[in-house]
Amino acid sequence: MEQVLYQLPGGWEWHKLEEVVEKTENLNPLKDANKLWTYIDISSIDRDQFAITDPKEILGKEAPSRAKKHIQKNDVIFATTRPNLKNIALVREEYSSPVASTGFCVLRTNEKVLSAYLFYFVTSDFLQDQIEPFVSGASYPAITDGDLKKASIPIPSVGEQERIVEKLDALLTRINTAIEHLQESTALADALYASELSSVFSSGLDRWPLREFNDVAKVERGKSKHRPRNDKLLFGGEYPFIQTGDVRNAQKYITTFSATYNEKGLKQSRLWPKDTICLTIAANIGSVAILGMDACFPDSVVGISSTELDTDYLYYFLTTLQQQLDSKANAAAQKNINLKILSDIKIPVPTLDVQKIIARRFNEIDELAVKVKAEISEKITLMQQLKSSILDSAFKGKL
Repeated sequence: MEQVLYQLPGGWEWHKLEEVVEKTENLNPLKDANKLWTYIDISSIDRDQFAITDPKEILGKEAPSRAKKHIQKNDVIFATTRPNLKNIALVREEYSSPVASTGFCVLRTNEKVLSAYLFYFVTSDFLQDQIEPFVSGASYPAITDGDLKKASIPIPSVGEQERIVEKLDALLTRINTAIEHLQESTALADALYASELSSVFSSGLDRWPLREFNDVAKVERGKSKHRPRNDKLLFGGEYPFIQTGDVRNAQKYITTFSATYNEKGLKQSRLWPKDTICLTIAANIGSVAILGMDACFPDSVVGISSTELDTDYLYYFLTTLQQQLDSKANAAAQKNINLKILSDIKIPVPTLDVQKIIARRFNEIDELAVKVKAEISEKITLMQQLKSSILDSAFKGKL
Protein backbone atom coordinates (compact mmCIF):
# COMPACT_ATOMS: atom_id res chain seq x y z
CA MET A 1 0.00 0.00 0.00
CA GLU A 2 1.59 3.27 -1.13
CA GLN A 3 1.91 6.05 1.42
CA VAL A 4 -0.12 9.10 0.40
CA LEU A 5 2.19 12.08 0.81
CA TYR A 6 -0.10 14.68 -0.80
CA GLN A 7 -3.19 14.63 -2.93
CA LEU A 8 -2.44 13.82 -6.57
CA PRO A 9 -4.38 14.91 -9.65
CA GLY A 10 -6.76 12.40 -11.19
CA GLY A 11 -5.00 9.61 -13.06
CA TRP A 12 -1.77 9.93 -11.05
CA GLU A 13 -0.54 7.21 -8.67
CA TRP A 14 2.02 6.88 -5.92
CA HIS A 15 4.73 4.25 -6.43
CA LYS A 16 7.94 3.34 -4.64
CA LEU A 17 11.09 3.85 -6.68
CA GLU A 18 11.75 0.12 -6.38
CA GLU A 19 8.51 -0.47 -8.33
CA VAL A 20 9.55 1.63 -11.32
CA VAL A 21 13.19 0.54 -11.75
CA GLU A 22 14.82 -2.67 -12.90
CA LYS A 23 17.52 -4.69 -11.22
CA THR A 24 21.00 -3.85 -12.57
CA GLU A 25 24.11 -6.01 -12.64
CA ASN A 26 27.67 -5.62 -11.39
CA LEU A 27 30.84 -6.04 -13.43
CA ASN A 28 34.46 -6.85 -12.64
CA PRO A 29 36.85 -4.96 -14.97
CA LEU A 30 39.80 -6.86 -13.47
CA LYS A 31 38.67 -9.92 -15.41
CA ASP A 32 39.35 -7.98 -18.64
CA ALA A 33 42.70 -6.60 -17.54
CA ASN A 34 43.75 -5.14 -20.89
CA LYS A 35 40.34 -3.87 -21.95
CA LEU A 36 39.70 -0.11 -21.98
CA TRP A 37 36.81 0.88 -19.72
CA THR A 38 34.97 4.16 -19.26
CA TYR A 39 34.91 4.71 -15.50
CA ILE A 40 32.52 7.16 -13.88
CA ASP A 41 33.05 8.03 -10.24
CA ILE A 42 31.60 10.83 -8.13
CA SER A 43 34.30 13.28 -9.27
CA SER A 44 33.05 12.73 -12.85
CA ILE A 45 29.79 14.50 -12.02
CA ASP A 46 29.17 18.23 -12.29
CA ARG A 47 26.53 18.60 -9.62
CA ASP A 48 25.57 22.09 -10.74
CA GLN A 49 24.59 20.75 -14.15
CA PHE A 50 23.57 17.24 -12.99
CA ALA A 51 25.74 15.90 -15.79
CA ILE A 52 28.67 13.58 -16.44
CA THR A 53 31.45 15.92 -17.48
CA ASP A 54 34.64 14.00 -16.70
CA PRO A 55 34.43 10.27 -17.50
CA LYS A 56 37.79 8.50 -17.21
CA GLU A 57 39.29 5.86 -19.47
CA ILE A 58 41.14 3.13 -17.59
CA LEU A 59 42.50 -0.33 -18.28
CA GLY A 60 40.74 -3.16 -16.48
CA LYS A 61 43.87 -3.99 -14.50
CA GLU A 62 43.99 -0.38 -13.23
CA ALA A 63 40.35 -0.28 -12.16
CA PRO A 64 39.75 0.64 -8.50
CA SER A 65 37.86 -1.85 -6.35
CA ARG A 66 34.78 0.42 -6.42
CA ALA A 67 34.48 0.16 -10.22
CA LYS A 68 31.72 -2.43 -10.26
CA LYS A 69 28.36 -1.06 -11.44
CA HIS A 70 27.28 -1.52 -15.05
CA ILE A 71 25.55 1.52 -16.55
CA GLN A 72 24.06 2.33 -19.94
CA LYS A 73 22.43 5.22 -21.76
CA ASN A 74 19.29 6.57 -20.01
CA ASP A 75 20.27 5.21 -16.60
CA VAL A 76 20.01 7.67 -13.71
CA ILE A 77 22.99 7.51 -11.35
CA PHE A 78 22.55 8.82 -7.81
CA ALA A 79 25.52 9.16 -5.41
CA THR A 80 24.55 7.52 -2.12
CA THR A 81 27.48 9.02 -0.21
CA ARG A 82 26.64 12.53 0.99
CA PRO A 83 23.37 12.41 -0.95
CA ASN A 84 22.53 15.98 0.07
CA LEU A 85 25.25 17.17 -2.35
CA LYS A 86 23.14 15.80 -5.21
CA ASN A 87 25.82 14.16 -7.32
CA ILE A 88 23.20 12.95 -9.77
CA ALA A 89 23.19 12.52 -13.53
CA LEU A 90 21.20 11.08 -16.40
CA VAL A 91 23.47 9.02 -18.65
CA ARG A 92 22.84 10.78 -21.96
CA GLU A 93 25.59 9.19 -24.09
CA GLU A 94 26.72 5.76 -25.17
CA TYR A 95 30.07 5.01 -23.55
CA SER A 96 32.54 2.30 -24.51
CA SER A 97 32.48 -0.37 -21.79
CA PRO A 98 31.00 1.89 -19.11
CA VAL A 99 31.36 1.07 -15.42
CA ALA A 100 30.42 3.23 -12.43
CA SER A 101 31.53 3.44 -8.83
CA THR A 102 29.68 1.51 -6.16
CA GLY A 103 29.15 4.95 -4.63
CA PHE A 104 26.20 5.28 -7.05
CA CYS A 105 22.78 3.72 -7.02
CA VAL A 106 21.92 2.92 -10.65
CA LEU A 107 18.24 3.60 -11.43
CA ARG A 108 17.16 1.97 -14.70
CA THR A 109 13.50 2.61 -15.41
CA ASN A 110 10.86 0.10 -16.48
CA GLU A 111 7.82 0.78 -18.69
CA LYS A 112 6.02 2.76 -15.96
CA VAL A 113 8.27 5.81 -16.04
CA LEU A 114 10.45 7.79 -18.45
CA SER A 115 14.10 8.04 -17.46
CA ALA A 116 14.09 11.85 -17.85
CA TYR A 117 11.02 12.11 -15.60
CA LEU A 118 12.72 9.97 -12.95
CA PHE A 119 15.92 12.01 -13.32
CA TYR A 120 14.15 15.28 -12.63
CA PHE A 121 12.32 13.71 -9.70
CA VAL A 122 15.46 12.50 -7.90
CA THR A 123 17.01 15.99 -8.16
CA SER A 124 14.04 17.48 -6.30
CA ASP A 125 14.01 18.63 -2.68
CA PHE A 126 10.93 16.44 -2.17
CA LEU A 127 13.08 13.34 -2.75
CA GLN A 128 15.74 14.72 -0.37
CA ASP A 129 13.10 15.21 2.34
CA GLN A 130 12.01 11.59 1.98
CA ILE A 131 15.47 10.03 2.21
CA GLU A 132 16.86 12.28 4.96
CA PRO A 133 15.69 9.97 7.81
CA PHE A 134 17.58 7.05 6.22
CA VAL A 135 20.94 8.86 5.89
CA SER A 136 23.40 7.61 8.50
CA GLY A 137 27.02 8.27 9.46
CA ALA A 138 28.27 11.47 11.08
CA SER A 139 31.58 11.97 9.26
CA TYR A 140 30.61 10.10 6.08
CA PRO A 141 26.82 10.31 5.71
CA ALA A 142 25.35 7.82 3.26
CA ILE A 143 22.20 5.99 2.28
CA THR A 144 21.83 2.43 1.00
CA ASP A 145 20.42 1.64 -2.44
CA GLY A 146 17.54 -0.15 -0.75
CA ASP A 147 16.58 2.80 1.43
CA LEU A 148 16.76 5.18 -1.54
CA LYS A 149 14.35 2.95 -3.45
CA LYS A 150 11.84 3.16 -0.60
CA ALA A 151 11.11 6.77 -1.58
CA SER A 152 7.71 7.43 -3.15
CA ILE A 153 7.32 8.99 -6.60
CA PRO A 154 4.12 10.41 -8.13
CA ILE A 155 3.48 8.78 -11.52
CA PRO A 156 1.12 10.19 -14.17
CA SER A 157 0.53 8.65 -17.60
CA VAL A 158 3.51 8.34 -19.92
CA GLY A 159 1.99 11.06 -22.13
CA GLU A 160 1.76 13.42 -19.15
CA GLN A 161 5.34 12.54 -18.16
CA GLU A 162 6.47 13.51 -21.68
CA ARG A 163 4.66 16.86 -21.39
CA ILE A 164 6.21 17.56 -17.96
CA VAL A 165 9.71 16.63 -19.13
CA GLU A 166 9.37 18.87 -22.19
CA LYS A 167 8.26 21.78 -20.00
CA LEU A 168 11.04 21.19 -17.46
CA ASP A 169 13.65 20.94 -20.23
CA ALA A 170 12.61 24.35 -21.54
CA LEU A 171 12.28 26.15 -18.20
CA LEU A 172 15.31 24.70 -16.43
CA THR A 173 17.54 25.18 -19.47
CA ARG A 174 16.71 28.88 -19.44
CA ILE A 175 17.41 29.12 -15.71
CA ASN A 176 20.67 27.15 -16.00
CA THR A 177 21.80 29.45 -18.81
CA ALA A 178 21.08 32.49 -16.64
CA ILE A 179 23.05 30.93 -13.76
CA GLU A 180 26.00 30.21 -16.07
CA HIS A 181 26.05 33.85 -17.20
CA LEU A 182 26.04 35.00 -13.57
CA GLN A 183 28.88 32.61 -12.74
CA GLU A 184 30.82 33.93 -15.73
CA SER A 185 30.35 37.44 -14.36
CA THR A 186 31.86 36.33 -11.05
CA ALA A 187 34.81 34.72 -12.83
CA LEU A 188 35.33 37.88 -14.90
CA ALA A 189 35.28 40.06 -11.77
CA ASP A 190 37.90 37.78 -10.16
CA ALA A 191 40.05 37.84 -13.31
CA LEU A 192 39.97 41.63 -13.59
CA TYR A 193 40.81 41.99 -9.91
CA ALA A 194 43.74 39.55 -10.20
CA SER A 195 44.97 41.28 -13.35
CA GLU A 196 44.96 44.67 -11.63
CA LEU A 197 46.87 43.29 -8.66
CA SER A 198 49.45 41.61 -10.88
CA SER A 199 49.85 44.75 -12.99
CA VAL A 200 50.62 46.98 -10.00
CA PHE A 201 53.23 44.67 -8.52
CA SER A 202 54.80 43.89 -11.92
CA SER A 203 55.11 47.58 -12.74
CA GLY A 204 56.88 48.13 -9.43
CA LEU A 205 59.69 45.73 -10.33
CA ASP A 206 61.48 48.50 -12.26
CA ARG A 207 60.67 51.31 -9.83
CA TRP A 208 61.03 49.84 -6.35
CA PRO A 209 63.88 47.89 -4.74
CA LEU A 210 63.46 44.12 -4.77
CA ARG A 211 64.05 42.48 -1.40
CA GLU A 212 64.40 38.88 -0.34
CA PHE A 213 61.12 37.88 1.27
CA ASN A 214 62.80 36.58 4.42
CA ASP A 215 64.64 39.91 4.84
CA VAL A 216 61.44 41.92 5.17
CA ALA A 217 59.00 39.41 6.64
CA LYS A 218 59.00 36.78 9.37
CA VAL A 219 57.64 33.41 8.22
CA GLU A 220 56.94 30.65 10.73
CA ARG A 221 55.04 27.38 10.47
CA GLY A 222 52.00 26.77 12.59
CA LYS A 223 52.27 24.35 15.46
CA SER A 224 50.29 21.25 16.41
CA LYS A 225 52.62 18.74 18.08
CA HIS A 226 50.14 16.29 19.61
CA ARG A 227 49.35 13.04 17.82
CA PRO A 228 46.75 12.21 16.74
CA ARG A 229 45.95 15.77 15.71
CA ASN A 230 42.22 15.15 15.93
CA ASP A 231 42.39 13.97 19.55
CA LYS A 232 39.13 15.15 21.13
CA LEU A 233 40.99 16.01 24.34
CA LEU A 234 42.56 19.02 22.58
CA PHE A 235 39.31 20.69 21.53
CA GLY A 236 36.33 22.53 22.92
CA GLY A 237 37.94 25.52 24.63
CA GLU A 238 38.17 29.26 24.04
CA TYR A 239 41.10 29.44 21.59
CA PRO A 240 40.19 29.57 17.87
CA PHE A 241 41.87 26.83 15.84
CA ILE A 242 42.25 27.87 12.20
CA GLN A 243 42.58 25.26 9.45
CA THR A 244 43.36 25.50 5.72
CA GLY A 245 39.67 25.57 4.80
CA ASP A 246 39.08 28.54 7.12
CA VAL A 247 41.85 30.45 5.32
CA ARG A 248 40.52 29.53 1.88
CA ASN A 249 36.96 30.54 2.70
CA ALA A 250 37.80 33.87 4.35
CA GLN A 251 37.02 37.20 2.72
CA LYS A 252 40.42 38.75 3.47
CA TYR A 253 39.89 38.51 7.25
CA ILE A 254 39.41 35.25 9.14
CA THR A 255 36.44 35.91 11.40
CA THR A 256 34.87 32.44 11.61
CA PHE A 257 36.33 29.06 12.51
CA SER A 258 35.11 25.49 12.82
CA ALA A 259 37.09 24.36 15.87
CA THR A 260 38.62 25.64 19.11
CA TYR A 261 41.45 24.46 21.33
CA ASN A 262 41.21 24.14 25.10
CA GLU A 263 44.16 24.69 27.46
CA LYS A 264 45.65 21.30 26.57
CA GLY A 265 45.33 22.12 22.89
CA LEU A 266 46.97 25.51 23.37
CA LYS A 267 49.86 23.98 25.31
CA GLN A 268 50.94 21.86 22.32
CA SER A 269 50.35 24.68 19.84
CA ARG A 270 50.90 28.44 19.75
CA LEU A 271 48.60 31.45 19.91
CA TRP A 272 49.27 33.82 17.01
CA PRO A 273 48.29 37.48 17.39
CA LYS A 274 45.47 39.16 15.51
CA ASP A 275 46.56 40.66 12.13
CA THR A 276 49.01 37.82 11.45
CA ILE A 277 48.82 36.87 7.78
CA CYS A 278 48.01 33.18 7.25
CA LEU A 279 49.15 31.37 4.09
CA THR A 280 48.32 27.72 3.41
CA ILE A 281 51.19 25.45 2.36
CA ALA A 282 49.29 22.16 2.11
CA ALA A 283 46.01 21.00 0.56
CA ASN A 284 44.74 24.25 -1.04
CA ILE A 285 48.16 25.83 -1.66
CA GLY A 286 48.63 29.60 -1.44
CA SER A 287 45.34 30.72 0.08
CA VAL A 288 45.87 33.90 2.08
CA ALA A 289 43.91 35.65 4.81
CA ILE A 290 44.50 37.85 7.86
CA LEU A 291 43.66 36.73 11.38
CA GLY A 292 40.74 38.68 12.74
CA MET A 293 41.48 37.41 16.24
CA ASP A 294 44.26 35.70 18.21
CA ALA A 295 44.27 32.07 17.06
CA CYS A 296 46.18 28.79 16.72
CA PHE A 297 46.83 26.92 13.50
CA PRO A 298 48.70 23.74 12.42
CA ASP A 299 51.86 23.46 10.34
CA SER A 300 49.85 23.29 7.11
CA VAL A 301 49.53 27.07 7.58
CA VAL A 302 52.36 29.58 8.00
CA GLY A 303 52.13 32.83 9.94
CA ILE A 304 53.64 35.90 8.25
CA SER A 305 54.30 39.30 9.80
CA SER A 306 56.56 42.27 9.10
CA THR A 307 57.79 45.41 10.82
CA GLU A 308 58.90 46.90 7.48
CA LEU A 309 55.83 46.25 5.34
CA ASP A 310 52.25 47.46 5.63
CA THR A 311 50.10 44.41 6.48
CA ASP A 312 47.55 45.09 3.74
CA TYR A 313 50.29 45.68 1.16
CA LEU A 314 51.92 42.39 2.09
CA TYR A 315 48.56 40.59 2.03
CA TYR A 316 47.73 41.80 -1.48
CA PHE A 317 51.20 40.87 -2.74
CA LEU A 318 50.84 37.35 -1.36
CA THR A 319 47.48 36.88 -3.10
CA THR A 320 49.28 37.20 -6.45
CA LEU A 321 51.47 34.17 -5.70
CA GLN A 322 48.88 31.39 -5.47
CA GLN A 323 49.35 29.99 -8.97
CA GLN A 324 53.14 30.23 -8.69
CA LEU A 325 53.20 28.46 -5.32
CA ASP A 326 50.75 25.78 -6.42
CA SER A 327 52.90 24.95 -9.45
CA LYS A 328 55.90 24.40 -7.18
CA ALA A 329 54.08 22.08 -4.78
CA ASN A 330 55.12 18.47 -4.91
CA ALA A 331 52.34 16.00 -5.61
CA ALA A 332 53.19 13.14 -3.31
CA ALA A 333 50.53 11.90 -0.90
CA GLN A 334 49.38 15.49 -0.51
CA LYS A 335 50.49 18.63 -2.28
CA ASN A 336 52.58 20.92 -0.09
CA ILE A 337 55.36 23.48 -0.22
CA ASN A 338 58.20 24.16 2.19
CA LEU A 339 59.51 27.40 3.63
CA LYS A 340 62.52 27.33 1.26
CA ILE A 341 60.16 28.05 -1.65
CA LEU A 342 58.83 31.10 0.18
CA SER A 343 62.36 32.29 1.00
CA ASP A 344 63.23 32.36 -2.73
CA ILE A 345 60.49 34.92 -3.43
CA LYS A 346 61.45 38.52 -4.03
CA ILE A 347 59.06 41.35 -3.19
CA PRO A 348 59.05 44.93 -4.53
CA VAL A 349 59.35 47.30 -1.57
CA PRO A 350 58.31 50.93 -2.12
CA THR A 351 58.27 53.45 0.72
CA LEU A 352 55.78 52.85 3.51
CA ASP A 353 53.67 55.79 2.31
CA VAL A 354 53.44 54.30 -1.18
CA GLN A 355 52.60 50.89 0.32
CA LYS A 356 49.70 52.45 2.22
CA ILE A 357 48.43 54.23 -0.91
CA ILE A 358 48.50 50.94 -2.88
CA ALA A 359 46.81 49.10 -0.01
CA ARG A 360 44.02 51.71 0.22
CA ARG A 361 43.42 51.45 -3.51
CA PHE A 362 43.11 47.69 -3.38
CA ASN A 363 40.95 47.82 -0.26
CA GLU A 364 38.45 49.90 -2.25
CA ILE A 365 38.60 47.52 -5.24
CA ASP A 366 38.34 44.52 -2.92
CA GLU A 367 35.27 45.90 -1.13
CA LEU A 368 33.58 46.63 -4.45
CA ALA A 369 34.40 43.15 -5.78
CA VAL A 370 33.00 41.51 -2.64
CA LYS A 371 29.81 43.56 -2.93
CA VAL A 372 29.35 42.71 -6.62
CA LYS A 373 29.97 38.99 -6.02
CA ALA A 374 27.56 38.98 -3.08
CA GLU A 375 24.85 40.47 -5.31
CA ILE A 376 25.57 37.87 -8.00
CA SER A 377 25.51 35.08 -5.41
CA GLU A 378 22.12 36.29 -4.17
CA LYS A 379 20.74 36.19 -7.71
CA ILE A 380 22.09 32.67 -8.22
CA THR A 381 20.43 31.58 -4.97
CA LEU A 382 17.10 33.02 -6.16
CA MET A 383 17.50 31.14 -9.45
CA GLN A 384 18.16 27.90 -7.59
CA GLN A 385 15.09 28.49 -5.44
CA LEU A 386 13.06 29.05 -8.59
CA LYS A 387 14.27 25.71 -9.96
CA SER A 388 13.18 23.99 -6.75
CA SER A 389 9.78 25.67 -6.93
CA ILE A 390 9.29 24.59 -10.55
CA LEU A 391 10.20 20.98 -9.74
CA ASP A 392 7.82 21.02 -6.77
CA SER A 393 5.00 22.24 -8.99
CA ALA A 394 5.81 19.67 -11.70
CA PHE A 395 5.45 16.69 -9.36
CA LYS A 396 2.19 17.99 -7.93
CA GLY A 397 0.64 18.23 -11.40
CA LYS A 398 0.64 22.04 -11.34
CA LEU A 399 3.10 22.76 -14.16
